[in-house]
Amino acid sequence: MRRGYRRRKRRIGRGMLVVLLLLLSVFLVSCVAGSDMLWLRDIFGVDVVNYDEEPTVQTCATDGDAADQLADMLQSLTTANSLSLPTFDTPSQAVTLYRDAILNDLLRENYLLYTGNNSVLSSVPAAYPGRTITTLIPGTDFESAATRYFGTSSVRHKDGEVFEYLDRADGYTAPLQAWVSGVDVRVDAMEETEHTYRMTFCLVDGWETSEQYLAVFAKRDGGSCYLYSLSRP
Repeated sequence: MRRGYRRRKRRIGRGMLVVLLLLLSVFLVSCVAGSDMLWLRDIFGVDVVNYDEEPTVQTCATDGDAADQLADMLQSLTTANSLSLPTFDTPSQAVTLYRDAILNDLLRENYLLYTGNNSVLSSVPAAYPGRTITTLIPGTDFESAATRYFGTSSVRHKDGEVFEYLDRADGYTAPLQAWVSGVDVRVDAMEETEHTYRMTFCLVDGWETSEQYLAVFAKRDGGSCYLYSLSRP
């Protein structure tokens, strides 16, 4: 009886400790969310600032350097002959939605690095005997690109619709060459807040124009940005 009582007491104690830790976490997040401190995002890969409620600091030129750079990022995520982009609420959702687009952009920009490069392909023959693979994008390169685009520090490797993940070689391959989308981004409006840029834009292909999108880009300390959310206003 006494041993059973002690075990139950220890379980209750552990449960109370977990509850206290959760309450402390919520308290810390609520405190930091009201300030300009972003250390929780840097350490844990999560945002604690309520971007939607930030007031506008200034309106930006739709043909300025900042708008051009952010539009180029969006254009890299478009697919061939499609005037549609998957919407998302958090960066962690975006990696799965844009896996093929990120890998395609890497392959298009670094074709000679990932195709026919013996130093990159050297791990394939032992990992996949009898299989001929001419293109391999290392998983670490995908992780870096996903972080650059979406700011997330947690990336799961798996197959996309076009690109296949080879777990034993820790890389991605595809039977096709990189595509060029032929779709442009038309910036209709852009404003700046303390921590973000908010861009309203459409996709155009010369004949048709998509519905408007709202992209929220979160600022990094070094001056670069990543795509935090994408929606239809």
